[in-house]
Amino acid sequence: MRAMSAVDIPAYLAFLPAPLLVALARDAEAVPAVPGLLVTRGLQADFPDLESPSVLVLVLEVYQALRSELATVLAARTADRAFIDATTLACAADNVGRSIRDAAWQTVIGRKNDEGRVVVGPVAGHADTPVAVPRVDVPAFMRGEQVTLFGPPDSARMAINAMNAIHRKRPDEAAIVSELVAESGQVPRWGADSEDSKTPTVRDLLSASRNLHACFERTLTFTDPKSGRTYSLAEDGLSLPVKRVAGLALPDGNHLFEGSPLPLHLVELVQHVWLNRHRPEALVVYFPKLENEIEAGYLARLFATVEQSIKARDARYVLGSIRVLVVFENPRAIFRIREMALALSPYFLGGSLGWHDFLASTARLFRHDPGYRIPVKADPNIVIHHIRESHHILVRDLADCSALKIGGMYGVLPAEGDPDSLTVSMVGFVKDVVTQMKRGLDGFWVAHPDFVRIGIALVRAWRRHEADPDEDDALERLIRALVPDVVEVEPLLSFVRGPDVQGLADTDPRYVRAVLAAELGGSDVVANDDPEEVRYNLFQALQYLADWLTGNGCVALPASMRKANGDKVFVRIMDDLATTERSRWEVWAEVHHGRISRATFDALLAEEVAFLQSGSERADKRPQVRWQGEAARWYPTAVKLLRQLMTAEHPPEFATELLLPFTFDVIRDAPDPWQAARHLCPGHYT
Repeated sequence: MRAMSAVDIPAYLAFLPAPLLVALARDAEAVPAVPGLLVTRGLQADFPDLESPSVLVLVLEVYQALRSELATVLAARTADRAFIDATTLACAADNVGRSIRDAAWQTVIGRKNDEGRVVVGPVAGHADTPVAVPRVDVPAFMRGEQVTLFGPPDSARMAINAMNAIHRKRPDEAAIVSELVAESGQVPRWGADSEDSKTPTVRDLLSASRNLHACFERTLTFTDPKSGRTYSLAEDGLSLPVKRVAGLALPDGNHLFEGSPLPLHLVELVQHVWLNRHRPEALVVYFPKLENEIEAGYLARLFATVEQSIKARDARYVLGSIRVLVVFENPRAIFRIREMALALSPYFLGGSLGWHDFLASTARLFRHDPGYRIPVKADPNIVIHHIRESHHILVRDLADCSALKIGGMYGVLPAEGDPDSLTVSMVGFVKDVVTQMKRGLDGFWVAHPDFVRIGIALVRAWRRHEADPDEDDALERLIRALVPDVVEVEPLLSFVRGPDVQGLADTDPRYVRAVLAAELGGSDVVANDDPEEVRYNLFQALQYLADWLTGNGCVALPASMRKANGDKVFVRIMDDLATTERSRWEVWAEVHHGRISRATFDALLAEEVAFLQSGSERADKRPQVRWQGEAARWYPTAVKLLRQLMTAEHPPEFATELLLPFTFDVIRDAPDPWQAARHLCPGHYT
């Protein structure tokens, strides 16, 4: 066996350093039918449908066909990051004395590297002559409104609840909601997300794949061992699951071939497609974090290779069954939608805009620009005010080819039993939905099943309003039913009736920066360096990281919104890894550029740690992830990780570079996981 430092895809060593790979190999078992392949001990016995020799031979066949190309693609990312950073530093020197709101403010957007390639921004020449994208044939089962619940499928109970979401009625559901849902004839989609919404421990990932298969087979059941209650799938109206696969960057340390970790996205995709190969409705996938048409081209070849390999084993398989919804959540990708759609043809089905990751990756791109400010996390109207231009590009670039155009996440949840919390949550939801409908999108994402029926009703009422704005009053009746408080509903109705917010014209020199919400220079909600904004990010991110380390991956964290009269109201916001990424980049920039001193950061962090550790609670500050039980074991590690993510001179590209080692038993089960991680990943942790 070759040395562990000589892996097939060198970029994966940023996540799994060589000594950790040695330890993982030592704890794995061979696959007799597949020489050179090692699999984490016990998986072959416990998951024979996914980890059988025949499936692993298929995985390896696809991997060997594409590993060189993937290594090249990820190496290009690294080179592009170096170009972006060097160019941004040079621009920062040129921008001294200018305001970021000036048209003359210099950025990396539109700059060419030594190869003559534009690294960030529209392809040279394509702005005036856009590339033609073949017409997209949307399968019958995917047509209609794209109201999508997002959440992980690793738990059978959660998967059943997601599948049955349209049958979940709030106790106070108004009659008009029921009428509009029935009239729509729509079923929700379910973004079955094991990427940002779930800690990627291998057994949970495999359980998620197994649960999804049972959802499509209509066989999934679950009996609660405590209550004895049995959960099962409804007879009709089931959600349509769409699996979200891991991004290109993540390695799979549970499958090692000749010492090299396999790509997690490739393993997941092959297993999923093979298991569901006779169900085309199961072969639509979300794919996240692609950055340009070169990466899209790799993905298209991956799909083709998977399909050809499966066809060679099963003549009944129909080539072209795989379809992909691209999550356009990267500042490079938003300028290349048509090019990426063309590269992915005939697999391309449409795209969505995941705005948390979009803002986080934009903040990473501009990390050396002292004038850049990410929209603050405390701003409840980010989608309305700062995602307008990117929504317009998504709709414009996909309208001609009839592809699906889906918006992003609404994650605000009301506090149980609090009418004011319910009211502000509904006001925010109506605003987000109506804004995305005004912009021509086909749907959006929600973070909780309680918003599924309401979302479908809102879309149906909006379609009726579009068809007959003067006579049809369903939209107003629905909104008044959802928000009965007259003080709240009148300004909300004015917002709904009014035009979308104004933005910059695409001829404005600042427009390309506005697409990335990178022309602001500050927030009118709260300053990025305001200690309370920093404190809010620390409080949220600490709880999320502790929860992630325990093995979860999405959690409803405490927050506040304001009523129409300005009063603060307690709510919860569903956080996943994407929201934590944007928090850490926001605070990192304030520390790095000296707007928050390291002493102030350390003091604020110490205060938030002490508050959480004490078990304290206030009316405006109620921890969700308590410092007790399993979380208490992981909180000290979460504190260390957060400090590194927010203050390191050279922070990791992705938080998962630091987090992924904690998904393996060799570290998780150690008496001191932090010291085990430092030992197996030398130089990785500070």
